[in-house]
Amino acid sequence: MKKYFSIILITLFCINTFAQNNDEPEREKEVKSSYKGVAYRGFSLHADIAAPIMEKLILKNALAFEIQADVNLYDKIFPIFEVGFGTINSTLNNGSSYKTASPFFRIGLNYSLLKNINKDGTPKIIHSYPFLGLRYGFNILPYQIDNVQINSDYWGETQMVNFGEKAVFAGWGEIVGGVRIDIKNGFTMGWSVRAKMLFHASKNKTQLWYVSGYGLTSGSNFSFNYTIGYTFKTKAEKEKANTIKK
Repeated sequence: MKKYFSIILITLFCINTFAQNNDEPEREKEVKSSYKGVAYRGFSLHADIAAPIMEKLILKNALAFEIQADVNLYDKIFPIFEVGFGTINSTLNNGSSYKTASPFFRIGLNYSLLKNINKDGTPKIIHSYPFLGLRYGFNILPYQIDNVQINSDYWGETQMVNFGEKAVFAGWGEIVGGVRIDIKNGFTMGWSVRAKMLFHASKNKTQLWYVSGYGLTSGSNFSFNYTIGYTFKTKAEKEKANTIKK
């Protein structure tokens, strides 16, 4: 999994470098100026409409949904909070069954790859932007594994055993790359791809087959998100946007 994380990091670094190089001629002509606008530019609320579909495509008996809220600082940094719920009740290849249902949470930030100021230091009106981001996800999940077959070579017997925990704290990291687009009148949408890595679990990490918000714990873990929602801009930013339109 570390190999895939390295590939994602290198790819995102190349995208960022390419974007900066394309803007280099313009930068050389500009005089460096500080940001003259207010830090707070508004906030957004979005629902991920792809999560239920993607989860069903990967695991037929899984269900997930999530929403997110982010704050716009300087049109450059976007602290973000994501919350959702995931559940699964599935029969594994060995005949045992695995079930869990729990909320999950992610905290992190997105970083816009676009320049956010004009030559005089005033904020640009930005309608769409590509971004890179990081997340830390976590949840406290109960899980149950039933009908696990245990064979005893000594006694020559087979026994069916059930395992379960009421509260396992699991945490993971995500690398995110995507685009946010201003549709019209504050309505926005976006999409992103994510590479995930499970960091820790407080108990029985090897027994966790599925973690809500993370997915399957074995093999590489990638996901796609498509969100739609509304951006609440500050009054000053709305007035400036309307002035430019006129």
